[in-house]
Amino acid sequence: MSTDNFYLDAQGKSIEAFDEVEVPEPNNTDMHNHGFTGMVDGFRNGFVVVTDMDCNSYELEPERLEVLK
Repeated sequence: MSTDNFYLDAQGKSIEAFDEVEVPEPNNTDMHNHGFTGMVDGFRNGFVVVTDMDCNSYELEPERLEVLK
């Protein structure tokens, strides 16, 4: 879920830039091949931009992520 000012993860926690998040296994619309831990790089059009350890970035629905803090 998102609003104009903030995004919430699967547990209802606020997602902020530079948060470490857990990305789930992909569904049929995802570009990533497996679940991973990544860093929030920004926000775009209602999605959270998450970068993995190989510097690949993915736009994901905030409610599918889990903030690790």
